[in-house]
Amino acid sequence: MPALVAVATLAVAGCGADPGKPAFEPARPAPVAASVSPSAAASASRPLTAEQLVAAALPQESPDADRHPVSVREPQVVDWKDQTSDPACRQLLAAAHARRPSQPAPAVVDQTFNRENDNGGRSTLASYGNSGAVAVFEEVREGLSTCRYYESPAPTTPYKGTVTVDTAPKLGDEAVQFEITAPTEVGPHVTQYTVIRTGSVVATFTKLSVGGRDIRAFPPSMIAQQVSLLQQAQR
Repeated sequence: MPALVAVATLAVAGCGADPGKPAFEPARPAPVAASVSPSAAASASRPLTAEQLVAAALPQESPDADRHPVSVREPQVVDWKDQTSDPACRQLLAAAHARRPSQPAPAVVDQTFNRENDNGGRSTLASYGNSGAVAVFEEVREGLSTCRYYESPAPTTPYKGTVTVDTAPKLGDEAVQFEITAPTEVGPHVTQYTVIRTGSVVATFTKLSVGGRDIRAFPPSMIAQQVSLLQQAQR
């Protein structure tokens, strides 16, 4: 289990110092198709505070707060320039995880989902002022249009992630979905990303599967419920 936790951390953050050169240079693909509603060009809804994001997070399934903790992320300065070997992938991950520079700084909360005999998943809810959410989602879309492979340093061997674009759910104002797959000693490491903008909030859901032993996708019903709660909070 410690090995799986370490691997999961690498996929989500793509951390490290001076990365090596990618193993290959893939052809530049066509722009990514994403689900977009007619209101995608406007940021319309008001921004939410961290407290409002916590209140709008998915309800816990039991009185045990450790099962689905919701935590407010403190503002921090993160330099992503050396995190991954491909600039497009670096942009994609920084925007999806709400770790790109933004003024004013967004309100961000993270939620962890732990399930028995499964690696569970995580969600990040980030609310931006002005038209920040629209700009951040555009960075996600632009990064995903060309990001197909990257490497990040790791304690033992470099993390080598291959990015595959999936069909986006028709939720929120606009959405994308993709997977990052990397070989590991315990089997293929697959992290599914679902990124959705609804009004002023960009919500990112990640689900880890290692060696085919875990549930592959973040439950669609939970994603739909979270988007609905965010929409209600912004009215």
